[in-house]
Amino acid sequence: MSSPFVSKAVFLGFLAFALLLGGSGRADVVSLVILRPLAALAFAYGMIQLQGVRRTGFAFPIGAFVALAALAVVQLIPLPPGIWTSLPGREPLIAGHEAAQLALNWQPISVTPMATLNSLGAFIVPLAVLSLFAAADEETRLHAVMLICAFMLLSSAVAVLQSIAPGTSALYFYRSTNEASPVGLFANRNHQAVMLAATIPFILAIGERFGEERGPQFFWVGRFVALGLVALAVMTGSRAGSVLAIGAFAIVAPLFTYARLVARGKTRNLRKLKFTILAMPVVFLLIVAALFLLGGGAAFERLADKDGFGDLRFQILPEVFAMIAHSLPFGWGLGSFPDVYEIYERREMIQPSYINHAHNDWLEVMVEGGIIAPVIMLSLAVWTLRKAWQNKRQILSPRGDEGRIRFAALAALTILIAASLFDYPLRTPAGTAAFVLFLGMVAAPRSASQRKTNRGRAGR
Repeated sequence: MSSPFVSKAVFLGFLAFALLLGGSGRADVVSLVILRPLAALAFAYGMIQLQGVRRTGFAFPIGAFVALAALAVVQLIPLPPGIWTSLPGREPLIAGHEAAQLALNWQPISVTPMATLNSLGAFIVPLAVLSLFAAADEETRLHAVMLICAFMLLSSAVAVLQSIAPGTSALYFYRSTNEASPVGLFANRNHQAVMLAATIPFILAIGERFGEERGPQFFWVGRFVALGLVALAVMTGSRAGSVLAIGAFAIVAPLFTYARLVARGKTRNLRKLKFTILAMPVVFLLIVAALFLLGGGAAFERLADKDGFGDLRFQILPEVFAMIAHSLPFGWGLGSFPDVYEIYERREMIQPSYINHAHNDWLEVMVEGGIIAPVIMLSLAVWTLRKAWQNKRQILSPRGDEGRIRFAALAALTILIAASLFDYPLRTPAGTAAFVLFLGMVAAPRSASQRKTNRGRAGR
């Protein structure tokens, strides 16, 4: 066992690396050469630390990600021709071999082994964050959440500069990116917008904390910062991210204000809450107008596009469903979507750019992982909901600091899951690191002080 200081430094240091180097999900990103070896070392360190902890309650989520990694390993095992040719959906591949007069040698379940191997490597980042989180103390976990907020504020500052000077190559950190868009430290504007939306509940929770400790002006600081993140999410031009960011603020800010007034016994004086609800949209519009003047017209044009929801992500759904139906129960292999899609692509859909994802991660999981991957993820969802139910008093009535953070974590998880219906935010290392951290905050057992408070209330 190492000292608490070393454990904290390793956890927060690795999380910072995962956020800074994990803004893209592409397999050819150079930063992965640094990040994944660090993740392997961090995972080993975290598991060693867990040996000295009696019980953490996080064996199940760690096991779930290990099971997903094991699925990738199974999909890479070579099978004799008599077996892999009998797998569902392999007829076009067999016909291709025969047309090219190639021998039907041993092949794995995955039709793209290198892509599946890359997917296997991707699981090491969430496993590292989970193991380090499970071994961390309450203070370190809170600091990890604050680190994500600091990272997104930094990403927001970069996005503002990108809005002022669009197209400046020095402000973009990935070769394949949305140029001239405020993507911040990410490669994709949608990922930036969704992570901004997921951060908003935590910014509001931190504002409430400092407001109670240092004065009511900090309540407004938290709200103004959160509104700025909403405006930047809109500026990206991401439709789903904009809706989720606006929804996050509209729900969480009044809820936290109401919970604070109830905790202080001021249920009859809710003018502050009404003022907050009425004043915030006005401030939001002023911030959006200011950002528009800084050069965000293109983003607003994209949001106002009446044909926006008739884009490719919906047009390719018939092909996606066919890919699922033809490969069950084993799937095509993790990471195989773009290559397999070319088999099913309609002639009229062919264009210079290629479809790299289904833009619905839950359907893409079924394409690549068959029945097994969705079952693992569904079991993880059930486990998380059960843990949330055990902490329902804190979540449904977020009056204290711990309750607000837990509610914010559940809201952030919901945002990431909802965004995955339209995009793939969890395909980036930064997105998966944030996801498992939020999951951990929802499922973490109540602190010793909170348990003592609950016992005191029960004894009255």
